[in-house]
Amino acid sequence: MSRFWGVVLVLCGCLIGSRPVSRDQGLVDPTWQVQYRDSSALFIGIDAVDSSTVWVSGTGGRVGRTTDGGATWAVTVVPGADSLQFRDVAAFSDQEAFVLSIGSGSQSRIYHTTDGGATWDLSFRSADPKAFFDCFSFWDPERGFAFSDSHDGEFTLIRTTDGGATWQRIDPAAVPEARPGEGAFAASGTCVTTRPGGLGWLGTGASAVDTRVFRTTDYGETWEAFPTPIASSSTTAGIFSIAFRDDQNGVIAGGDDGHRDSLYDDIALTSDGGVTWSMAGRSDLSGAVFAVSWVPGAPSPTLVAVNPQGSTYSVDGGASWMRIDSVGHWTTAFVSARAGWAAGRGRISRLRNGGP
Repeated sequence: MSRFWGVVLVLCGCLIGSRPVSRDQGLVDPTWQVQYRDSSALFIGIDAVDSSTVWVSGTGGRVGRTTDGGATWAVTVVPGADSLQFRDVAAFSDQEAFVLSIGSGSQSRIYHTTDGGATWDLSFRSADPKAFFDCFSFWDPERGFAFSDSHDGEFTLIRTTDGGATWQRIDPAAVPEARPGEGAFAASGTCVTTRPGGLGWLGTGASAVDTRVFRTTDYGETWEAFPTPIASSSTTAGIFSIAFRDDQNGVIAGGDDGHRDSLYDDIALTSDGGVTWSMAGRSDLSGAVFAVSWVPGAPSPTLVAVNPQGSTYSVDGGASWMRIDSVGHWTTAFVSARAGWAAGRGRISRLRNGGP
């Protein structure tokens, strides 16, 4: 009998404590491997379709695409858009994608390609001189919405239901009124997000009152607003990024980009679809977290956060964080623990999981 239990204990020890964690079990000693360099570029938006196809967007009208997991990248300039900053990209395949540019009035635009970026159509150009669109998100290739900072006490949200052929403003009466100065941050293309079934969220800041998460459950037809504990005491502070791993569990990340040497309580979580939020552990990134992403398929709730000061990750749902490095990235997106990317000033990187 004692011999039997000895064998059991040895086997348990091997299974629980002795065997190294495999790469398929989650993030282990992750590092960034640069796949593309261009010192003149700033990449700000990113969308990973799958482990092979990834799109990025950035300054100077640049749009980049890989179809082989990043082994090669093709970066081009959208014709007539070389003066624009594409702060967000939404992709559906290696052929179809939308990009959004920021700026006052007509500088806020959306372009659409269905041939891998060989040609682009102008899908939307703002006619409102006071509008400043920050980011957008799609439920499917036909339906999506875009968000502009507030003016005159109202937010400007637009949506399409026909694949970008037309865009209509969402009735301002269906959106809670804006606080003074309230808006979003176009730092990573992640200030809004969507999930199947008409769910959508956006995070705000830049108001001295507080930060809020707005939620829709009907494809943008109507919206509700809920307070969060992320601070917003200046025009450079608030929620910079929002992400959901399922319909109920989400994360917001932020801080104050005006004070890049200071640490803030910058991560908050929800487990009820964005109605209530509670603080999590600090990301250990100074200033503001520009982008946060869930890692799909990880064995525990896993997050990666990036900003110009570096990147960190959490394998316990945001309770604690570990540093990846101090190399700056502005945006990040993951398909799995073995397929994740980040982009920023002068580089596009893929996460190398498992250490050197």
